[in-house]
Amino acid sequence: MGFDAQGFLDRYAGAYNDRDPEGMRTFFDLSDERFAVFEDFTGDLIDGDAYSAMLEAAFDATGRMSFELLRCDDFGGISVLHAIQKIAFEDEEEGIGEARIRATLWVKTGEEVPRVVSAHFSAVPSAADGCTPDGCGCAGHFGDG
Repeated sequence: MGFDAQGFLDRYAGAYNDRDPEGMRTFFDLSDERFAVFEDFTGDLIDGDAYSAMLEAAFDATGRMSFELLRCDDFGGISVLHAIQKIAFEDEEEGIGEARIRATLWVKTGEEVPRVVSAHFSAVPSAADGCTPDGCGCAGHFGDG
């Protein structure tokens, strides 16, 4: 049986929604010396120790996470997932909103339990940024333009 990318993302979102930082850590190979996460929001390349500490913030999170899988490519023991991470939140002053984040995850799949070894998270450009969904790739369209 092959790697179930959407199931992997759904289980990860479930750990976040359950406010389970320890459960979230099981999705990342934090001890792998190659582990790295780059988040455009901070501009920092984050190692396993720092990212493990950051996951603790999920305990206090208020949003609900889900993923829209755009594409998964298998390279024999590693899969690259391209997805839109959505976090829906409700704010008393702002109302209901949704953060949309581009997520690219490199997942080691050649082991018993698939785990992320590297990731890149960035904001989805808005139409106001001059990005259009007619083939540029930034709005979730891959080669259909």
